[in-house]
Amino acid sequence: MTEESYKRHLLPALSAQLEAGQTAGGATLEAFALLDDALRARATDVHLDPDREGYRIRLRIDGRMVDALRADTTQGGRLVNQFKVLAKLNPVPSLVTAEGGFRWSRDEGEEQIHLRVTAVHCITGEKLAIRFLAPPRTFDDIVELGIGEQGALGIRRWMDATGSMLLVAGPTGAGKTTTLYTLLGQLQLTDSHVVTLENPVEFSIPGINQIQVDLEHGLDFASGTRSLLRLDPDYVLIGEVRDRESAHAALSVTSSGRSLMGTLHSRDAVGVITSMRQLGLTDGEISANLGLVIAQRLVRRLCQHCREQAAPERSDCEWLEAIGQVPPALTWRAKGCPQCDGLGFRGRIGVFEIWQLAPEDHARILRHADESELRRSLLERGVDLMLADGLAKAEAGITSLREVFRMGAILSA
Repeated sequence: MTEESYKRHLLPALSAQLEAGQTAGGATLEAFALLDDALRARATDVHLDPDREGYRIRLRIDGRMVDALRADTTQGGRLVNQFKVLAKLNPVPSLVTAEGGFRWSRDEGEEQIHLRVTAVHCITGEKLAIRFLAPPRTFDDIVELGIGEQGALGIRRWMDATGSMLLVAGPTGAGKTTTLYTLLGQLQLTDSHVVTLENPVEFSIPGINQIQVDLEHGLDFASGTRSLLRLDPDYVLIGEVRDRESAHAALSVTSSGRSLMGTLHSRDAVGVITSMRQLGLTDGEISANLGLVIAQRLVRRLCQHCREQAAPERSDCEWLEAIGQVPPALTWRAKGCPQCDGLGFRGRIGVFEIWQLAPEDHARILRHADESELRRSLLERGVDLMLADGLAKAEAGITSLREVFRMGAILSA
C-alpha cells in the first residue's frame, strides 16, 4: 500500500491538519487529531520516531508496528511538544528519559482515556511513545480466547477443584493478562470468593476483592498473603510471579488448600518449571503445588473480508519440512481491503498449549527432569503444543502461516 493510501486509511484527520497548517499559538489540534485517528485504527501505541529527514509516525496495531505517515522536522517537533505539554513534561528537549501522562476523551461526555507518554533522546532527535492505557479485554467464555474445547475442559476442571496453582505463561505482550482476567470473570459469576494481591493493581474488576502491595506501609507479599488467607478466599490471584518473594507467597496459598492463579514469563508450558527453579523453588515444592499451565502467544487474525486461499510459498514449505511437518496443499494469506485498512489482518487470537500435570509429570519433576524430557513426554501422550495449535489455526484460515512462524514457539522436544 502506498504512503498516500496509509494517510487516507490510518491518519486522515492528522493528514488534513498538517496539510492545512491550522495549528497555531500552542494549540493541540494536531495531537488530538492523531489520537482520534489512532483510536479509529485500533492502535494501542503511537510512536513519533525522528530521523534525518523528519519524523516517522507509526502505530502499533494488533501487535505489529505500521508506518502510517511522514512529517517534516517542523511538524514532527510540533507534535512532540504538544504531547509533552499535555503530559505535563518540560517541552524543552532533554538528554534524560521523561515520562508523564494525561487523560483525554474523543467527545464531550465520553469516558476519558488515560495515556502514558514517554520521551527519550535519540541521536537524530527526541522520540515519543504514547500508549493508550485501557483495561484488558475480557471474554464471556474461555473458548472465545482461542482455546480449544479440550483445553477449555481442562481449565474448567481445574476451576472446579481446589488447592493447586494455575499459571499463565508467555513473554511480554502475549495476552496473559487478558486470559487471567477472563478466568476471573468466570469466577465472579459463581459462588466463589476471589481475592487478589497485586503489585500494582492495574485495573479494577467488579465483584473481585483486590489488595495493593504497599511496601512503604509494610504490606509486602508475605504479610499480604497472611492477611488475605484470613479472609477465607476460595481463589487467590497474585498478578505476576516475578521474584522469589511472590513465588513463595504463591506456595503459601496453595499449601493452605486454596487455588492460586498468576502469570509467569516463560517460553512455553514446560519452561515454567525452569523459571520456577530459577526463582528458588525446589522440585518438591513445584511438584506438590503446580496443577495447570496455560502457555500462549498472540497471532493476528486474517481479515475475513479479503483473505484468500493460495498454495503455500516455497520458503514456508521448506520451513515446515525442516521441522518434520507436512506442508498443506492450500493455505490462506492476507490481501488487504478497506475493512482492515489495507493491512490484511484485523484483531488477534491466542495460540495455546494447555498442560494439565499428570502423576508421571510430577514424578519427572521430582527426578529433576529437564525441559526436553518433559516436552517429549507431552508429545508422547498426544498433548498439542503451541506449534500444532498455530498450524491448525493457519489451515482453518484464522491466521497465516507467516504469523505462526513469527510467534516463536518451541519446534521440537
